[in-house]
Amino acid sequence: MTSVFAIVRRILTQFALDKRTLALLFVAPLVVLWLLSVILGADTVGPKIATVDLPAEFQTQFEQTDARITEANADEASALLAANDVAAVLSMEGEHMLKVELEGTDSTKSAAVLAACAEALGELRGKAAEEMEAAVADKRAEVEDTIEEASQQRKEARTALTGVMVSMPPEARSSLAEALGGLFDDDAALSAEDFSMNVSNYLPIEDMETVYLHGNEDWRMFDFYGPVFIGIFLFVFTFITSGMSLVTERMGGTMTRFLATPVNAGQILGGYTLAFGLLAYLQSAIILWVALTFIGFPNEGNLGLVVFTCVSMAMVSVALGLLVSGLAATPFQVIQLILLFVVPQILLCGLFDLSGAPDWLAALSAFMPVTYGVDALRAVMLRGADLAAVGFDLAVLWGFLALFFALAAASFRKKRVRTTC
Repeated sequence: MTSVFAIVRRILTQFALDKRTLALLFVAPLVVLWLLSVILGADTVGPKIATVDLPAEFQTQFEQTDARITEANADEASALLAANDVAAVLSMEGEHMLKVELEGTDSTKSAAVLAACAEALGELRGKAAEEMEAAVADKRAEVEDTIEEASQQRKEARTALTGVMVSMPPEARSSLAEALGGLFDDDAALSAEDFSMNVSNYLPIEDMETVYLHGNEDWRMFDFYGPVFIGIFLFVFTFITSGMSLVTERMGGTMTRFLATPVNAGQILGGYTLAFGLLAYLQSAIILWVALTFIGFPNEGNLGLVVFTCVSMAMVSVALGLLVSGLAATPFQVIQLILLFVVPQILLCGLFDLSGAPDWLAALSAFMPVTYGVDALRAVMLRGADLAAVGFDLAVLWGFLALFFALAAASFRKKRVRTTC
């Protein structure tokens, strides 16, 4: 037992002296848990929907649902839908047909839109049924009053004619009876069934038509998250391999020998970045081939642009891995640093809906490269976007690449100075 306790004491002492590992063990998980609590604790909000000249009764009823509604004209609504600023546009197709045009890429939001429409239509039909029942009751009472009045008048007329016919000769009486026929029969009376109701007067929307801007009703929820997972897997595994590779070479003395040669930091980092970029190209090609061929991910855009976006994300991950590896003394610490430098990006890149989260959380996601890579992948694969449409996202990715590369090079120069001294 003495030997066991000695080993325990040595390990605990080793961790106590390693302040970096202690910080990663206790601080990083707390940061991630806090972010998760903020994201998952955010209020659930309904889908954003643009409405165009809907009947006032339906508009009023629709505003009672959880949907966030924006009234717009046809051109404005189309622009909002194309920019993915709203999940759907509601307008009238003909006099009594509701047209629901869904953005379509996120099946969860599409289902929420259709549920809100069904809820509003159900309430509208219920109110219309109540109004029709009240109108039918009024009509029925009116008809019954008319029937009662007509019956009384017939009785009075029959009594008067009977007195006249008594004083007439038999032949004239017979002729008059044939002429009057069934005028005084009760079967000729009016009834409530003689009054029909026009449903359109009470129900302005009788049916609903659904169309999709992107995708179709067969798209699954996983199709919307497919591009996210592709980008995340590429970024995470490239970060791990590049960071661990550099730390391993530093521990083995290879990096020290590199730094002692005339090779500058930019050349070392450039070699690493290009090498891992080529590996990322092969990795992207294989992942996309499997995802599109066997898993069935949709791809509405240019496959070459998808691969270029994946490679761009991987190269940013390499540069970040090279930068962060300077903070790690062992490959184990590289894995721990994922909690600080990668996991927050995964949580804020679009894997979770941040619509109900605090504004500062959405602002924080704008400073993370994975956000732009995922946005570009979704735009190309799900919406068929071209290079011009995702140019901003790609430019930001390459901006992050240049920034991380410059910071990593500066860190390497400091190590070179220390090595030389």
